[in-house]
Amino acid sequence: MASAVQAKHGNGEGEAVEDPREAKRLSILRAAARIFNERGYHGTSVADVAEALGASKPYLYYYLKNKEDMLFECSRIATEQLHAVLERVRATEASGWQRLRLLFHGYAQVMTTDFGICLIRNTSPGSLPRQSRERLWAGRRRLNKEVERIIAEGIADGSIRSCDPRTASFALFGAFNWMTYWYRDNGPLRPEAVADHFLDYFARGLAMPAAPDRN
Repeated sequence: MASAVQAKHGNGEGEAVEDPREAKRLSILRAAARIFNERGYHGTSVADVAEALGASKPYLYYYLKNKEDMLFECSRIATEQLHAVLERVRATEASGWQRLRLLFHGYAQVMTTDFGICLIRNTSPGSLPRQSRERLWAGRRRLNKEVERIIAEGIADGSIRSCDPRTASFALFGAFNWMTYWYRDNGPLRPEAVADHFLDYFARGLAMPAAPDRN
């Protein structure tokens, strides 16, 4: 049963969880993530989450230890979703550039969910104990290293031009992480369309090539 619940978590929002207890716990986490994103982690209390759910604080404490536990679990779910994207990319036989596109399509989709937004916007050094923060950052570092590896493989197979994989990785994550601050569900573009625009900018640049000198 545990694996079935994990699979539901990894697949994102909108699906029922087989374990009733896990379903209730997940509903609390969704509410917590949404309110953390609206008010900021430090501006949100457990009472705020309880009020949003129409529940009591003891009800929340039955499923989660405290507000820190809520933030950690919200961020952990997003991290697991990102790793699920990574596993799909690893199983794909394609060029480095094609796999990079596939990865950041999935990344954009996760980063525009309440859990993804929560991971980026609310896990600052003062939000969680060091041990919990390190567990989350270990997952982030794994993703960073994988993107560097894909870029290096793309350089080797000729689908990505010669560059510093680490700097390129930082640039990509910087662009995509900022989506958590400006993206709106009711906007004109879906996450995958935003990903296409971003990746096109990285692939082609913005400046027009200089006109050839006819003299």
